[in-house]
Amino acid sequence: MIGASATLRSQLLRWLLIPLIALGAIDAVLTQITVEDTVNATYDRSLYASALAISEHIAFSDSKAAVDLPPVALEMLDTPDQERIFYRVSYQDGGRGEIFVTGYPDLPSPAAPGALATPIFYEEPYRGETVRIAALRAALPAEQPVVALVQVAETLRGRRTLTRTLVGRALGSQVLLILLAGGLVWFAVKRGLTPLAELSREVAHRSAADLTPLQPQHVPDEVSPLIHAINQLMARVRDAIAAQRRFIADASHQLRTPLAVLRTQAEMALRQEELGPIKEAVAQLRDHSQATSHLASQLLSLARAEPASEAAIGVGLLDLTAVAREACSALVPEALRRQVDLGFDGKEPATIRGRSYLVRELIANVVENAMRYSGRGATVTVTVTKPGARLVRLCVEDDGPGIPVHERARVFERFYRVPASAGEGAGLGLSIVQEIAKGHGATVLLLDGPSGRGLRVEVQFPAAAPG
Repeated sequence: MIGASATLRSQLLRWLLIPLIALGAIDAVLTQITVEDTVNATYDRSLYASALAISEHIAFSDSKAAVDLPPVALEMLDTPDQERIFYRVSYQDGGRGEIFVTGYPDLPSPAAPGALATPIFYEEPYRGETVRIAALRAALPAEQPVVALVQVAETLRGRRTLTRTLVGRALGSQVLLILLAGGLVWFAVKRGLTPLAELSREVAHRSAADLTPLQPQHVPDEVSPLIHAINQLMARVRDAIAAQRRFIADASHQLRTPLAVLRTQAEMALRQEELGPIKEAVAQLRDHSQATSHLASQLLSLARAEPASEAAIGVGLLDLTAVAREACSALVPEALRRQVDLGFDGKEPATIRGRSYLVRELIANVVENAMRYSGRGATVTVTVTKPGARLVRLCVEDDGPGIPVHERARVFERFYRVPASAGEGAGLGLSIVQEIAKGHGATVLLLDGPSGRGLRVEVQFPAAAPG
């Protein structure tokens, strides 16, 4: 149980921490993109401001352009990273094409001309580095339309350094938050699993004889079903132990007398000297050994029929008509020996859910009881019918003396026999039938036989849909 709890803890931590780390990684990527966009936008505004300041100080006179470069135009681009700054001023003059005015003449021009007063931003390799360029076209006052092109460029070291610094700070905060959240998750999982650890310690410290129910006090609702299941298991174990003890007590009590009788009869046979008395003693010894064998067989059947002691054998669909016909066929020799007219009537399949060997045991006990107590010359009829979609009925009728109404409730008790009843039974047959019926969800009824004579044993099974 402790190992299972540790495994559950690790699983919970994995399911909580892995998504948390994944969300942190996604957030780190988004942070990188956001910071890059913000830094680029900030630096681009500075480039645009420089280009605009230069464009405002361009004068055109005598068919020439002159630039009074203001110091602030380039000072605003000064950064602690010592960026390299480049600029270029040119203009278009009719058919003479582009005319260079000042700056770096080889600074790359934009691929598209762009609109007036609208900056264009682009990156190009220049003098061994990648530079970011802002290009701005401005109209100059002159007799003929003159358009000046102002380009301001800077290297990307400052942008990248600032981006790394800001992203590093953000990631440091995220890592700290993830570690803090992981610690809180670990503490919460450990705290949440405390009831399971306490439950495992309580179960581990119990002795094998302590099967009292666990008390679901101060536990979460999710743990209550586990405690309920453990209590159900303990109840089944208690029932199994009680059934075992009851079987041992019954067997020791019921077998003690027959075994003593067998021993006495064997000693009497040994004392006889003449053949006739010896044969008579041996015959009695045979009859009592048969009765003892039958008693032992019924005790074992009763032990198997106990719901708490049933083995884990799969319950399957079975045809009650076929099982009853097979059980009656096996009892034909016994019916002939007892001179009982045993008949069977079952015309259609009747599907139930159960264990075939126990259902066969149930039928055998009911039929044997009917033959044993009805006497010679009696008639015993077994029928299987399906009166409805949800019911299958097994009936065993005889025309014997029957059971008085006031005794019918007691005949299901173990070892109880109706006073002054004929036959050599041990009083276990109907007890076995009752136990098997309970295990199959069936009901046993004792009714009057045909025409009010004899006994009608009716077992009603819940019907099952054919597979």
